[in-house]
Amino acid sequence: MGSLAPQSNIHIVYVAVPGYGHVRPLRSLAKSLSKAGYNATFVTGDAFQDSLECIPNVDFHSFQGKSNIHPERVFEQWPERAQQPQDATIAIWDVEHVFFGCMDGWFNALQTVLARPELADKRVVLITDGFQTGVLPISLDTPQTRRVPVLAIANFPLLALSKDTAPFGFGLPSQGEEKNEEMNRMVVQAFSGVSAVANSLLQKYDCKREMTVRTPMDYMFHTPEAYLQLTVPQMEYPRTDAPPGFAFIGTLLGANDNRGFPSWGQDFIVEDSSKPLVVVTSGTVASIDAHQLIIPTIEACRDLPVRLVVCAVNAPIPENYDLPANVRVATWLPFEDLFKHAAIVVTNGGYGGINQAFAAGLPMVLAGLTEDKIETTARAANTGAAINLKTQTPSVEQVRDALKTVLEVDSYRVKAKQLQKTYAEYDTVGIIEETVLELADRFYR
Repeated sequence: MGSLAPQSNIHIVYVAVPGYGHVRPLRSLAKSLSKAGYNATFVTGDAFQDSLECIPNVDFHSFQGKSNIHPERVFEQWPERAQQPQDATIAIWDVEHVFFGCMDGWFNALQTVLARPELADKRVVLITDGFQTGVLPISLDTPQTRRVPVLAIANFPLLALSKDTAPFGFGLPSQGEEKNEEMNRMVVQAFSGVSAVANSLLQKYDCKREMTVRTPMDYMFHTPEAYLQLTVPQMEYPRTDAPPGFAFIGTLLGANDNRGFPSWGQDFIVEDSSKPLVVVTSGTVASIDAHQLIIPTIEACRDLPVRLVVCAVNAPIPENYDLPANVRVATWLPFEDLFKHAAIVVTNGGYGGINQAFAAGLPMVLAGLTEDKIETTARAANTGAAINLKTQTPSVEQVRDALKTVLEVDSYRVKAKQLQKTYAEYDTVGIIEETVLELADRFYR
């Protein structure tokens, strides 16, 4: 935490897309700033209501209707999503149909909260998860609600176009400025339909500010007063054209539920140190088929001298599956506690999970291509602390070979430990708190 004392006339409004990776970091932040005395309102889907209402000094406000997404029923709410190509191009569909499809509903919830009489004399600061489109009309100064400063905290790779990097979706580092810009034009064209939808939706808000950037992803990067990236510089490609309010801030920890390990956890995870502990996790949206990553990892570890813990959130193990003796399975695990005992993490490449593993000094094996995974996995491998299998469906042999390499080649562990030191240099909550105070002082003069 920072050394600055909380100010009683500041009220924080957190707003997050109703997804685990979007809510979890802001929940961790809300818990920390609550302890420092900050009052807040948390706006997201009601699937998270119980876990948020228990935080002192934080009240909850839910989205309504279709914008009230349930993270485990995305395919029920958008059954047509399952018919889209399950690769990086699904991001185009998601941005248009999910993120901008929910913009009005998300804005309406914020409009209701900001109109509360008890907040009229408060210095309200809006903290968003970084791709919460409901804040766009506020950032662009719509007359339809109160204007408040916006602080974006991003738990995903940088999406905005840059002359210094290859565009998001290719999984490539910089190709040189000329080639980068050529590829950027391709992305602008690919997202032209989404841009038209976004601009049409924004018209009814009569915003005073105009957008001059090229894609909807650029909107989210360039409109907030501050944009804080939940990672370290090693996890991004250098760029010289970021907005003035941009900064890396490490990662947020401390959002674990206090449920502890399963009944077998003490013996298998904590006390048994005879063999390296491998952790494999399925992700919360994309990997609903255990055969994509979970089963290949189990089979790869069947005859390896390791212990394997499987966290199968949305990827149930098939009935009557022959589970090896060196494997344990759970549907939920406290990663911060689990990672203290782990040697390697295998995952589909969720951004928060990668940062959490690296912050714990753990090397990784990655296999994921959907949503932002083609970018997260490439960035993680670029650090030298991870192997990227560059597939959504690795074979048993691919996983086994990668695990053996990480276990036998010291450089992966060395790089991971170096990353751990870098993450530890950031007072993440303190940086955010100082930014909140600075925005409040600057905006409410």
